[in-house]
Amino acid sequence: MRRSVLLSLMTVVMVATMLGIGSWAVFNDTETAGPYTATAGSLDLDLDTSAVVPAEISDLKPSVPHFLGPFWVHNAGGNPGGLDLHFMNVVDGQGTQTEPEAAAEWGGPIFDLSNWIDIDYWRAGPYTVAPGAAPPTVTCGSGPTLGKLADIESTTFDLGVVAHPSEWYAICISFHLDTFAGNEYQGDTSSFELEFTLHQLNLGTLGLPIGTECVRLENKSGAPAWAPIVDDDLYGSVCYGVAEAVGSDLEMSVLLNGLAPDTWHQLTLNGQGGDCDATDDQLASGSEQFALFDSGFWPGNAPALDHGACAAPNAEGVYNFAYVKTDASGNYSGLHPVANSGESDPAGSGNVTAANPALPVGVYGDVKFLVKEVETAWAGPPSTPPWPGTYTPVLTEMATLDFNLP
Repeated sequence: MRRSVLLSLMTVVMVATMLGIGSWAVFNDTETAGPYTATAGSLDLDLDTSAVVPAEISDLKPSVPHFLGPFWVHNAGGNPGGLDLHFMNVVDGQGTQTEPEAAAEWGGPIFDLSNWIDIDYWRAGPYTVAPGAAPPTVTCGSGPTLGKLADIESTTFDLGVVAHPSEWYAICISFHLDTFAGNEYQGDTSSFELEFTLHQLNLGTLGLPIGTECVRLENKSGAPAWAPIVDDDLYGSVCYGVAEAVGSDLEMSVLLNGLAPDTWHQLTLNGQGGDCDATDDQLASGSEQFALFDSGFWPGNAPALDHGACAAPNAEGVYNFAYVKTDASGNYSGLHPVANSGESDPAGSGNVTAANPALPVGVYGDVKFLVKEVETAWAGPPSTPPWPGTYTPVLTEMATLDFNLP
């Protein structure tokens, strides 16, 4: 038996060896993709100081502001970025000692001028400047106070600007010597350096999908021109995106600045209107209407919206997707996902069954983004927050939103 088994094993080995020696093949096919090139994006900030007036800040006096600027910053790269301002290398000096200063400094030299200078900043833009051309002439003004020069050294301030490629901004710094600064500060000096940075928008850390885009929000003049008003402190941004996977939601990060403090505002996605196109119909197709979320067609009076299918020309699809309340400074920031309903509205019925806030699947184009200040509450049943009876648009998009809900 043992020999029989051994012979059988040898036979198997010989057969396997013979198969290995022989020539044999299987069908196959190979395709090549590429070559591909991975190229990093660019964030490139140009700084033009040719228009800065004066070259030095001199003759500071209590309660008399002095301006330095404008500094022109230009996004010369291929990606939007956030603009930062950083004060560094603050050094105080005795300067030139006058007789009144010497009398006031009877206990010894006092030269901490940076503790007595308040710093404000002012910005204007965005501007479009032709290649090789000089930026426009602007007049510096006062803006938000950053603090005492000594206190803000090594502090980086996000100026709340989303600078898109090719855009220019003017930045001015104003200096205010404290009202209570005495004779001991006559002739003293304080030197410093300014650093401007265009930082990458870290959208991934906010939970926003790859491919997220950002749109600046500005106060505008109203109909018919809707011209941006860039010389006030009302501005904001919305960064938005949708992942490629089927059923992905619309993700939005909203930043608002300079609005009425402690006030409710309604955030709205608004179609262009005119011919009942797919975007208008989809924005208007929600099945529930209440204070926080409301959708429908704009009939020309607030707060009521027409619901159902779009049946008339010039109907704007409106989707009020959130109420937010500004803080004591009139600012707000937050994430706002808008759910994908997972169903389409092919018949234009205007009645997607998914619970709000949900939008039907589909392609959305030329969508306006509005921030509206609630002025009076609706006269209907009470709610918290109040359903708006009247409101005023205070911020509007500088470029329309385009996205696809898969």
